[in-house]
Amino acid sequence: MRPNSRWIFSFTVMLLLLGAFGAAGQGTTGSLNGSVMHEGGPLPGVTITVKSPSLQGERIAVSNVNGDYNFPALPPGDYSVTFEMDGMAAITKTTKVGLGKTERVNAALQLSAVAEAITVTAAAPAVLETTEVQSNYDSGLVEDLPIARTIQGTVLLAPGVTSNGPGSTNANPVLVIGGGYAYDSLFLVNGAVTNENLRGQTDNLFIEDAIQETTVTVGSVSAEYGRFTGGVVSAITKSGGNEFSGSFRDSFTNPSWDKTSDFGEAQQESVTDETYEATLGGRIVRDRLWFFGAGRYVEQSFPAFFTDGGLNPVGPISRPTTVQTDERYEIKLTGQLSPKHSLVGSYLSYEVDQTPHCAFGCWDESTMDLNGRQLPREMITAQYNGIISSNLLLEAGYSTRDLQFVGSGGEHLTSYFNDPRDIALGTWAYDYTVAGGAWGAPIFCGICDPEVRENEYYVLKSTYYMATAGAGTHNIVGGYENFTESRVSNNYQSGSNFGIYVFSTSPEFEADGTFRPIISAGDLLRWSPIAVLSKGSDFTTDSFFVNDKWDLSNKWSFNIGVRYDVNDGKDSAGNQISDDSAFSPRIGAIYDIKGDGRMRVNASYSKYVSRIQETIGGAGGGGTPSAIYYLYDGPQIGGIGSGLGSFDVLEQFFVWFLGIGGTSNTSNLVGATVPGVNTRFNGSLKSPNTEEFTFGFGTQIGSKGFIRADVIDREWGDFYTTTTTPGDQITVLGNDLDMLTYTNTDKLERSYQAVQLQGSYRVSDRFNIGANYTWSEAKGNDVGETAGGGPATSLAQTYPEYRAFAQNNPSGFLPTDQTHKARLWLSYDQPLGAFGNLNFSLLERFDTGLPYSATANVNVADYVDNPGYATPPATVIYFFSDRGEYRFDDTTATDLSLNWELPISKMNVFLQAELLNAFNEQAQVGGGAAVTVTSAFDPFTERPVECPAGTPTATCAANGQHWRKSTAFGDATGAASYQLPLTYRFSAGIRF
Repeated sequence: MRPNSRWIFSFTVMLLLLGAFGAAGQGTTGSLNGSVMHEGGPLPGVTITVKSPSLQGERIAVSNVNGDYNFPALPPGDYSVTFEMDGMAAITKTTKVGLGKTERVNAALQLSAVAEAITVTAAAPAVLETTEVQSNYDSGLVEDLPIARTIQGTVLLAPGVTSNGPGSTNANPVLVIGGGYAYDSLFLVNGAVTNENLRGQTDNLFIEDAIQETTVTVGSVSAEYGRFTGGVVSAITKSGGNEFSGSFRDSFTNPSWDKTSDFGEAQQESVTDETYEATLGGRIVRDRLWFFGAGRYVEQSFPAFFTDGGLNPVGPISRPTTVQTDERYEIKLTGQLSPKHSLVGSYLSYEVDQTPHCAFGCWDESTMDLNGRQLPREMITAQYNGIISSNLLLEAGYSTRDLQFVGSGGEHLTSYFNDPRDIALGTWAYDYTVAGGAWGAPIFCGICDPEVRENEYYVLKSTYYMATAGAGTHNIVGGYENFTESRVSNNYQSGSNFGIYVFSTSPEFEADGTFRPIISAGDLLRWSPIAVLSKGSDFTTDSFFVNDKWDLSNKWSFNIGVRYDVNDGKDSAGNQISDDSAFSPRIGAIYDIKGDGRMRVNASYSKYVSRIQETIGGAGGGGTPSAIYYLYDGPQIGGIGSGLGSFDVLEQFFVWFLGIGGTSNTSNLVGATVPGVNTRFNGSLKSPNTEEFTFGFGTQIGSKGFIRADVIDREWGDFYTTTTTPGDQITVLGNDLDMLTYTNTDKLERSYQAVQLQGSYRVSDRFNIGANYTWSEAKGNDVGETAGGGPATSLAQTYPEYRAFAQNNPSGFLPTDQTHKARLWLSYDQPLGAFGNLNFSLLERFDTGLPYSATANVNVADYVDNPGYATPPATVIYFFSDRGEYRFDDTTATDLSLNWELPISKMNVFLQAELLNAFNEQAQVGGGAAVTVTSAFDPFTERPVECPAGTPTATCAANGQHWRKSTAFGDATGAASYQLPLTYRFSAGIRF
């Protein structure tokens, strides 16, 4: 996980050619620049001094020949900017430097004989200073508004961001940024990459009260950032200061306080969960060494993740209680080696214990992992920056993150594979007939070696500020990154290597509530042996980047950059699967209509290149389980009156399976994937990419606000896909298997178009308003990810002869598509004199409904002459509707918060009350979409006819009708099918 000598040498050569590129941590600072004028012309030689509680000491610059100045790599915070020159009246302006943002403060000096020194507030919003489509939220706003104080909750406030990723819930939103895949945005905390290795969402490596601010970039992203095709989120935690400060917070939730959804689920029992947070920061040595520490602890008890599939058993069912503890702490040091050289280091530990544990929902207690599992995580970051001269800054950054899964799964390992009971005790079954959920043994293996996921990140960067007499000023950033992502996992699916997928018959309950599972003809047995054990994957990306922020004149400025990414990917068997490379140009321009910074138009072209995804690049490597499927064609086992429990049903199933020859049977074999054996890569796997155009306009509203509009147009390419070729086979375990080839293709489609509006206005010092709106379309035929596994290859080119009809994979609205999203918030402070201050905040939300389709598997085997495959599919997916033809409900919600703060001596006592969905609106946001094929048809030549819902199958067939929607098509399947009902949250604590 170290940058190799070849790239170190290349980088050294690059330094020499460019004249000055050093080292850097990204995503932890902002910058400040501007121009100094006198009587309409540039004024060189002015001394500019910046100071801030966030800055150790002060920084000084001198305006150049164009009157311009620049302060790169400033810690985010509130700043004073003083302009001084002999013979001129000094001016001091105040501004806020945001994370990852460029603030601009201009000044016009007058002769001291005609003016006195003044102090003013800089009003130009940074969002107008860049082509980047960007939003910034500081802790003050997040604290006041009725939103989750997490990174996810903050990011969802931004335009262009939704929580529509696969498997998203109110408690665990799956973020989608800029129409991209949910797994393919870049998340940074203190400069460290916090993306989880498989599904790509940010891990919760933060403590809410420690977050200082968060920046979300959706479009026109600088060449400094790569390995994404969605967006970039950067957050930074607090750093302490010369003055001591801290906080303690106790947050309360209780499900019995909240309303239930319109689905009619029972009100949960009264259990108050408390989340404790504490922070403390200050100085060790004034202006030289600061510290900041934070901690968080919560213990929650809740019903285990059980399901009854909406079947509503008659008798009472006893459910065990899961206890989950979540413990986090962070320590951060900020030190100044000298007035021009500083270091920042942080360490964060995050540990979760879940006892007992149930993966993916359980139908009965046997599937519970009673000893629970542990999920320890660690993150370390370090940054250095050094001012070498007045126009050269060097930076360096390092981070590492790791996550382990300890004790996750069952504890019975099958020893005797000729003993049906022994096999059954290590086997689970997963139900797909109603609402999902498992029965039988716990999923995965809890006594096998822990899985370890980690990444390591180096970045070297420098900033060079150059002024020319006739061609403006250049703020040139160049650097090198090395990012390595690795995973060590022998992903045993169960203690027996067997699992059963139940598709045919729903489970049943006896009158006394006893669970009776059923296996019947049409269900599938999955055999998942691991052919090659894991050596640990190693997916490394080496990157070089150069970006020039060129201010040509007071009307024209440009952002010109390019990034070069080189993949070096090895799967967990040590096989080289990717060594490709790609350039990513980033070009943007801003035109200031009047030359005064108040009204600007912008345009940009960008290309973004993703990293190689672990689940794709590692699909053929060690530790990955096989997927060998056998069709069950025996009699029904289990059900009401059978007297059979979960393991009894499984035992009878394996009596049947062993009786037909077990894994040596070929007549019931319907499909197989054996990673590393019947899977391969077609040369080097490429990183998917997207090309983007943006156009925008922004203007200030007086001196108190702004509004900005952006149009974004994106197209994806180099999709991940799996292909098969007739006659290309291998014999494994006595069975002929088709070779599966992982490669890239441009035969798929995915696009995103959006119009984004954002603005804010400070009505007074006590009253602020903010809003944003997004219109968007996400269309195509590559979904590219699943809730359970994250990134997934397209199957459109597997057995293509069996999928050669338009309705197998049509283009249309993707599952993440959301046409409209609007957010409006206001915050008002009312001083109460001796009784402190009361803040009232409101957030109004509007989201249009998500799309869904009418699909089912249809018979194709009878209509295709097998061209030479070993295991061609008998059925494939068929879209009876357009993709995304149907929509769930639009949602609106009003969220309120009251924040009261009372100064007592040197501390403030605070209380916060939040009311989410205050009017308890109950839109249906999800549901079922079951479709039944009522009679066979030729999908290659016939257009199927719909049968009315509720019509008997025989009647449909007699009428020549081929498919029928369920009578519950589009209906809710559980409480999660509705928007979050009215919910209360309370917090209390102190700050000093």
